[in-house]
Amino acid sequence: MPEGPEIHRAANKIRKALEGKVIHDIEITVPRYLERTSDFIGKKVLKVEARGKAMLIHFDSFVMYSHNQLYGRWTVNRKDTAPKKWNRSLRIALTTDKHTCRLWSATDILLMEPWELTGHPYLEKLGPDVVISETTVEQLITHMSQKKFQRRRLKTLLLDQGFFAGVGNYLRSEILFTSSLHPDRTVASLSDEEKITLAQQALFLSRQSYDVPGITVDLELYDQLRDLGQSRGRARHWVFTRDELPCHRCAALILHTRPGGRRLDYCPQCQPMI
Repeated sequence: MPEGPEIHRAANKIRKALEGKVIHDIEITVPRYLERTSDFIGKKVLKVEARGKAMLIHFDSFVMYSHNQLYGRWTVNRKDTAPKKWNRSLRIALTTDKHTCRLWSATDILLMEPWELTGHPYLEKLGPDVVISETTVEQLITHMSQKKFQRRRLKTLLLDQGFFAGVGNYLRSEILFTSSLHPDRTVASLSDEEKITLAQQALFLSRQSYDVPGITVDLELYDQLRDLGQSRGRARHWVFTRDELPCHRCAALILHTRPGGRRLDYCPQCQPMI
């Protein structure tokens, strides 16, 4: 599933292609909206934004909301470029005079009036977005200090978009590792210093993964590992998908778990349960 950094990068590409542009053509395969093509033709895109893992495309009288879930993906091509041939299903294609932006395989697509955004169940509960530059360490610390979070374990809480918006599977494992926190720790068990470290690492890793797509290890270490012949997928993370391999810091073997059916990897030595 795409996480916050990936959605914000996709929003940047779509923004460049659509924002301020008029829709010349549209293809919709979402059954409930088959009769809504006239709402798009000749209309200008006012704004494109990412909120957590959601994408919002604003028109004058409505907003198109989408959430990629597990398999959704956006592509942006020149208008005359044929779409990629793959096993994903086209949901919607928005075409301007120069570009076509296509959303594939997403199951959560809504056309809403602007006022409905404030009551949307996903958008309404979002916590601070860890990718955007406006979010601060102090805001995250204040947010995590709420009573409702105190007894929850970090391994489940970090996937709750009401806690830190934009964090998903790989960021969860990586943030816990660089914060030296065991996945079973609770917010209430954290010292003030640990809370600061957790907030700092959530922002740092999310923003690095946005700037340097999908890479969460130190960039110097990444270059070293690539020079040694490791693949990008093997070299880019501290612990995620590295089960049974030695920790980059202490050489202990990385452990793999699946709380709630979602992958989580950690180092038992660098992340002790204390």
